[in-house]
Formats: sequence, structure tokens, C-alpha cells
Amino acid sequence: MYKVYIVEDEHLEREALKMILDNQAPDVEIVGSASSGKVALEGIAETNPQIILMDINIPEINGIEVLRRVKKADPAKKVILITAFNEFDFAHQAIKAKVDDLLLKPIRAEQLLESINQAIKALQANTRSAIDEKLNEVIYTVVHQKYARCRQALTAYLDLLYNHYGYDLLSVQDEIRHFMNELDRIAKDSCDYDIISPLSGGAGHQHFVQSYQNRYDLKIEIMKAIDKIFDKMTENSPEHKNTIDDILNYIDRNAQNDVSLEQVGEYANMSSYYLSKIFKKETGMNFVTYLTNQKIEIAKDMLINTDIPIINIALDLSYHEPNYFSKVFKKNVGMTPTAFRRKFRKKEAQSREA
Repeated sequence: MYKVYIVEDEHLEREALKMILDNQAPDVEIVGSASSGKVALEGIAETNPQIILMDINIPEINGIEVLRRVKKADPAKKVILITAFNEFDFAHQAIKAKVDDLLLKPIRAEQLLESINQAIKALQANTRSAIDEKLNEVIYTVVHQKYARCRQALTAYLDLLYNHYGYDLLSVQDEIRHFMNELDRIAKDSCDYDIISPLSGGAGHQHFVQSYQNRYDLKIEIMKAIDKIFDKMTENSPEHKNTIDDILNYIDRNAQNDVSLEQVGEYANMSSYYLSKIFKKETGMNFVTYLTNQKIEIAKDMLINTDIPIINIALDLSYHEPNYFSKVFKKNVGMTPTAFRRKFRKKEAQSREA
């Protein structure tokens, strides 16, 4: 379902546009409307529509200026402008401002629906491109052994899939099978390892739907396979354990544990004093700050995507005093874990209502 926002100062015309879309465009949902440019900008920011249907000649802030601001904030949004025949100069400005389509008044239903369908096709193509791009980024970070970046890219990839497919988990499963095939190919080529995972095709649809309604659980399962690949790569190249990239990978992979500078130094075969010096030189921060940042990123992910109690999240991250974890979290994020979770749950609820 694609969200549409309508901007039209003429009440009857606004209602006519709504009626056409409600009755004849099953793939769209009208999430709001406005009669002026100022109100439109506020409504667009609040409802985050993918498609904006807007008259050029509206009060307070005209449609061209709204178009410019919308495209500057989010170039992916599709803006369809409505213009009268005697507003050709406005139309020329709209083209320069990267309008997606122009409709001439009086608008026929067929024209409107064709324009909306073209916008949807373009959005679908953009989503497909974004999914493929993020998949390639995950593969790249595995090949080049960038563990923290890999986890971030995988999170973004799964967010794209779940946001695009919604409750259609069978389509998500098809995407994940393709992803796992790509990951398996890389594992064989880079470290002669065959991935063994329920995600690779052995499990049926029902198992997937029951097990991975939560994208966090799916990410944990995928990261198990990626961890194995990193293990094999390290086994095949033990001489690289003292490079900064491999040191960072070791810390990132063990961030949830109470890993110490001494343990990392032992892994890299160097003294903790020397490791501390080169770590600050290479990363621009000390070891404790880096480790804390990684823990906070994991905590944010768990707060957003799971219902795990905060006390358990603290313990999972080796903070034995939950109050101390909350204090560290607030210092880094600017709000408590409870407030952070509440903020993102509110955003999700608003998105579902829209």
C-alpha cells in the first residue's frame, strides 16, 4: 500500500481527487490532505507519504516551493503537480524543480490513475534497486571482513525487506534464500566453507513464517552464518590477527561479552599498552569508548526490534548493574533506554495508523 497526500485549496476538487483514488486505486491510501503549502509541509513531514498530489497555485507557499522543499528533504518522493492551462510558466519551473508528472486541469480519472500507477512503478523500481544495493553492501563487508559495517548493512537490508513486503513473509523468505545463496557462494570462494543454515532452503514456508516474524530474530540467524565465515577467514589467515581491521572485528564480534583490552591484546599477540596506543592512533578514540559505542548500537537494535526487558538487555551486554547501563545509554543517546524504546514504538504505531 502506497501513501498519498493531497494538496488542493478547492474543497470540491480535493474531494473529487479523494473519491477517484478511494474507488479506483486499490494500491494507495490517502494519509492526509491540505489546502495550503504551509499546512502541506507540516502534514507531509508527519505522515511521510510516498506520493504527493498537489495543485501548483495554492496559498501561503505555492506548489513549486513545496515541491523544491520536498525533493530536497527526500528525492525519492514522487510529486505530481496539477496545473491550469494559463500557468505554463509555473509548469516550466516545476520541471526544473524535478517534478515527477504534470496534470492539466480539468483532470480526467484515467489521467490521474495513469499518473499514480507510473509513480508506483517508479517507487517499486527504486525499492528493488535499494534492496539490491544493500545486499551487495553486506556481501562486500563480508568479503573485506568489516564486521561492524556488515551488521549495520544487514540491519538496513532487513529493514528494507520488512518495510517493503510488510506481512508478506513468503516474499521475504524468497529474498532471504537469494541472499543466502550469494553468501554461500562468497563463503566457498573466500574460505572454502559451505553454509549450513535453515535459511538456505531446507525449511518450509510455515517454519519461516512462524520463526521470523521479527526481523531481529532473522538477523541473529543470518549473523550465525556470517560469524562462521569470519571464523574460517581468520583460521585461513592467522598472520593478520594484529591488523587494526582484524582487531576491530574481534572487538565487534565480542562486544556483547565483557571483553577487555588485555583479552584483545592476547588475541592480537601484543601488549595491552602497545595496543592501547595504536588503537587510539588508528581509530581516534580509546578502547573503552569504542567498545561502549558498539554495545550501545546493539542495545538500540534490541530496544527497537524486540520486547526483551531492559534489565535483560543490560545483562546480555555484560552490564551487571542495569542502572549503570541506563546511565551510560542516556549519556550516549540523550535519553533513557525506556524513553528510546517508547519513542520508536510511537513512530511504528503512527506509521501503522497512517
